[in-house]
Amino acid sequence: MYNKILVAFDGSKASIHALQHTAKLAKTANTKKMVILHVNDEPIDLQQPVYNAEIDQLIEEENHEILSTANGLLLEAGIPYETHILEGDPSRQITSYVKENPYDLIVMGSRGKGLIKGMFLGSVSRAVIHSVDCPVLIVK
Repeated sequence: MYNKILVAFDGSKASIHALQHTAKLAKTANTKKMVILHVNDEPIDLQQPVYNAEIDQLIEEENHEILSTANGLLLEAGIPYETHILEGDPSRQITSYVKENPYDLIVMGSRGKGLIKGMFLGSVSRAVIHSVDCPVLIVK
């Protein structure tokens, strides 16, 4: 039923719950392909001075830290998966990615890490639901 599942992952508590739920679902459904998609939406203010810091390296370290949580959960569950990292607006990037790479199911947390966006129930998940043609499962 769900041969290809995409999990939107930002390291938030809700996305961790979404990944845990997806791991159980993938085992039960005998999923053939599971993809973890992380969208880095942190804007970098280039007007601010950066001292002794390589911006690309800092972003890569943050992405690695966020995805290490996902890697740990899935390795422990023994589920094959791959990860992808994109940059930009999460709802637009997820939608574009899914339109180019069709999935049977998208799984997302109900709230992400964004301070203002996180105050509104699932602003990213709501935008994705209204923009894709496949089922979207929202996990609290």
